[in-house]
Amino acid sequence: MSNISSNNTYTDVTFKNVDQTHETIEFSEFTDCKFTHCNFSHTAFLSCRFMDCEFEDCTMQMLQVEDTVFANVKFSQCSLMGINLVEANWRDWASKLNPLQFESCDMKYAIFFGLELKKITLKDCNATEANFSEADLTEANFTGTNLAGANFLRTNLTKANFVGATHYAINLMDNQTSGAKFALPEAVRLLHYLDIEIIDLETKRKLKEEQLDDFISK
Repeated sequence: MSNISSNNTYTDVTFKNVDQTHETIEFSEFTDCKFTHCNFSHTAFLSCRFMDCEFEDCTMQMLQVEDTVFANVKFSQCSLMGINLVEANWRDWASKLNPLQFESCDMKYAIFFGLELKKITLKDCNATEANFSEADLTEANFTGTNLAGANFLRTNLTKANFVGATHYAINLMDNQTSGAKFALPEAVRLLHYLDIEIIDLETKRKLKEEQLDDFISK
């Protein structure tokens, strides 16, 4: 398949091994398309639309998505480090009806600040240092995802699934977590924001935050 161009419409097209790093693509629409082994690092998709599309094993670091619509789009084994999803167009009716799916993706430093992304899936991803502050992630699925350093502040995590997720730090007083699911031993992390002391029975000493990983791995 030839390279993607601006001001074009693509339907049921498979893009394979396309390399358009540091390029700008504007006002193009993609429906039922698949992107495999493509390189879109530092690429800008501006005012584009992706409907019922799938990205597989693509490199998309620092991808720009200003005013771009994503509806029923799945990313598998993609590198999306540093993507700022706040820039995308979430006002469009299609994006509100169809949640995004990320599986086995690198989402390090990704920004979800203030977004309404109910039922979003981040399964088996690396979401370290990602920013989820003030987002509505009701019924989100974080199964198997590494959330070390991820920022949750005034985030709606109602009925979210954290079973199998690791290294999260969530203050139950500052976030909405009614009906959310957590699994032991990782759920012990939730206690650190409460006004209590956690005692290690082996040492008889208060467990410090930096000792938590060793405690959970026992």
